[in-house]
Amino acid sequence: MKYINNRNKEPKELAEYRETPDATYDGFAEKKIVRQSLSDEQGYICAYCMGRIETDTCTIEHYIPQKHHQDSPYSEEEHKQQSLLYSNMCAVCDNKAEHCDKKRGNIPLEILNPHNPSCEELITYSLDGSILPAGREKEKVQKDIDTLGLDCNKLKKLRYGAWSDDIWKRFKQEYEEKDWSKELFLKYAEKYRNKKKTKKGLRFHVYCNFIAWYFDYYANNYKKR
Repeated sequence: MKYINNRNKEPKELAEYRETPDATYDGFAEKKIVRQSLSDEQGYICAYCMGRIETDTCTIEHYIPQKHHQDSPYSEEEHKQQSLLYSNMCAVCDNKAEHCDKKRGNIPLEILNPHNPSCEELITYSLDGSILPAGREKEKVQKDIDTLGLDCNKLKKLRYGAWSDDIWKRFKQEYEEKDWSKELFLKYAEKYRNKKKTKKGLRFHVYCNFIAWYFDYYANNYKKR
């Protein structure tokens, strides 16, 4: 999960529509503009799994679901109002209900929220690509991981593949082991926490936080031979 920071200004089309009588999310016709804005601020990665998204293929997720459910602390009217708030939206990947919003449905999340910077502190990883709860309230974090399917086999393989088949392979081609150091690993960890300028604009690398975690792991555990 990646914290969504420096939020874009809300698209005026959404703000104007929200002020119309009897406005509903289903009645809003300019969703592509919102998807574009969300995708851009998220660096074109899913707010939950950090896989690649594009404006034309991603979907708009409501952190507080559009529809009321029995475990919700909000009323039906509050759900309706939240469904049109840009601050309640994020862009997520499209999949076959294996993970992220498609698996979650209307189930409320306990603590993991991509709009809250603490979301990154509540998650850690293992060397094989597994995602694990960290810090406080691990039971709630684990419940959200399960609700979102973030530790499914598909995502574990994709995370590890992005590291081993791409990033780590290129790193070893660029640097001989004699040049490895804690400082170098930390430099690369920071590099992958930030967006990179590409031909398609500023983007995060897919599974960027996992890649940064791996470089941090090497920084903390590597010893020169």
